[in-house]
Amino acid sequence: MSTMVMSVKLTNSWSSTSRVSFFYMIPRLHFFSQFYLGPPTERQRHLHVKAHLKVSPPNTIPTSALSVLHAYETRAIPAPMATYTRLITALFGMHSPVAYAQAWDLFTHMRYVAHPKPDALLYSHMIRACAFSPTAPSEPERALDLWTEMTVESRISPNAGAYSAIILACARSGSKIYVSEAFRLAKEMLDAHRDAEGESAFNLDQRTFCALLEGAKRVGDLTRTRWILAEMVRCSGTGAGGEYVDVRVNEEVMMHVFHAYASYKPPFKRSAAVLLDDEKEQAQLLPGLHTQQANDQSSVRPQSTVPVENTQPNFAHLPPQSRSEVVAEAKTLFMRVIEDRDGSDSSCDAGYLGMLDKNFKNVQLTPRLLNSYLSVHHMHSSLRTAQELYETLFTDLGISRNAYSIVDALERCGSSRRSERTMALAFAEALWVDWDVLEDNWRKGTAGASAVDARMVEKAYAAMIRVLAL
Repeated sequence: MSTMVMSVKLTNSWSSTSRVSFFYMIPRLHFFSQFYLGPPTERQRHLHVKAHLKVSPPNTIPTSALSVLHAYETRAIPAPMATYTRLITALFGMHSPVAYAQAWDLFTHMRYVAHPKPDALLYSHMIRACAFSPTAPSEPERALDLWTEMTVESRISPNAGAYSAIILACARSGSKIYVSEAFRLAKEMLDAHRDAEGESAFNLDQRTFCALLEGAKRVGDLTRTRWILAEMVRCSGTGAGGEYVDVRVNEEVMMHVFHAYASYKPPFKRSAAVLLDDEKEQAQLLPGLHTQQANDQSSVRPQSTVPVENTQPNFAHLPPQSRSEVVAEAKTLFMRVIEDRDGSDSSCDAGYLGMLDKNFKNVQLTPRLLNSYLSVHHMHSSLRTAQELYETLFTDLGISRNAYSIVDALERCGSSRRSERTMALAFAEALWVDWDVLEDNWRKGTAGASAVDARMVEKAYAAMIRVLAL
C-alpha cells in the first residue's frame, strides 16, 4: 500500500521537463530491448515511432520519427499501417505546403516498400486532404481517382468518413460539374447501401450537410442551400432521426447560408426590363393580357397610379427573383438568429423553413458570421447601405471586427459604381486607418491580430490601390 501511494506521489510530482525526458527515454528503451528480446513486434514498432513523433517540436517536420520509420523498412520489418497513418495525419495537420508534399510522398513511399493496399481509414485521410490543398481550393480529380481506386479496383467498402471526405473534396472545388458530383455521391450514400428492410447503412450528419453547403454556396445555388437549411431546421427542431444523425443549425451552417445568398445571381435584371410608357405600346405588345388585366383590376378595386410595395419579409418556395428580395430574406434569417438567441418571440416569418421552435438558438455570434451577413449587403445593396451596416452592426452586437471585415469592405469600395466613387474613397480612407492599426499589431506580434497574414495584407493593399485608381 505504501509503495502504491509513493508511486502516485512521484507521478504527480513530475515536472514538464521530467516528462519530456521520459519520452526521450522511450525510444532508447525500445532500441536496446531488441538486443535482448529479439526483433520488436508490430505494436512495439508503432510505439517506437509514436514516441519520436510525440517529442517532435510542434509545426515542424518529424525527422526523427521518419528516420526510425525508414530504419525499420531497411531491416525488412516495416511498421504497421497505423503508424504511417499517424505520421501522414500529423504532416497534414501542419497546414504547410512542405508538410503537405511530404505527406503525399510518404503515402506513395509506403505503397512501394511496406503496404501496397491502404485501408479505408487511410484512403479517407488522403481524400480529405485533397479538399484542403495549399495550392488550390480543392483537388477533386485526385480525390475521385483515389475513390475509384478504393471502391472499384481494391473493392474496399467505403465508410461514412470516406463518403464525407469525397463529398467535401468535390464540393470545395467550386466547379458546377464536381458540385453536382458531390450531391450525386450524397444520394448514393443514402440509397446504394440499404438492407432488406430499406434502412440505409449511412446517415447524413453535420459534416456532410456542411460539405454540401460548401458546394452550393460556391456555385451560387440558392435553391439547394434553402433546401438543406430547411432539412437541418426540421431535424434540429424535432430531433435527428431517420436519414440524419446529430444535425443542428450552428454558426458554421449560417455562415455558409449567407455566403450562398451573397454569391446568388437573381434572374431578374432591372436594366433588361422593357419600359413601356404608352398604353398603346403595351396593348400592341400584350394585346390579350393587357385587356384582361385592365378588366380584372377595374372590377376588383379602383385603379391606382401609385404602386404598393410589400415590405413585409416573406419566404416563398421560389428563390428570390431580385436583389432586394435577396437582401430581405437574408435580413429575415439574421433577425431570426438574434431573436432565437435572445429568447424573444419571433416577428419574422420564414414559412418555407417551417420554423416552430427556437431552431437558431445554437448559433453563436462571431466575427465571421457577421462578415458573411455583411457580404450579402456588399453584393446586393448600395454602398451607402453597406457602409451604414458596417458601422453599426458590430457595435450594436458588441463584437469586434477582424481583418476580413476590413478587407471585404475595401474590396466593396474597389468595385463601386461610378456614382458611388466619391463616397467609396471616403469610406476606404476611414477603413485604411483601422487597417494600419491592425497590420501594425500583426507585425509586432500583438495578440488580437491572428486573422492577419501575408495573403490578407496583399488583398488589402490591392483593394486600396484599386480604389485610388478609380
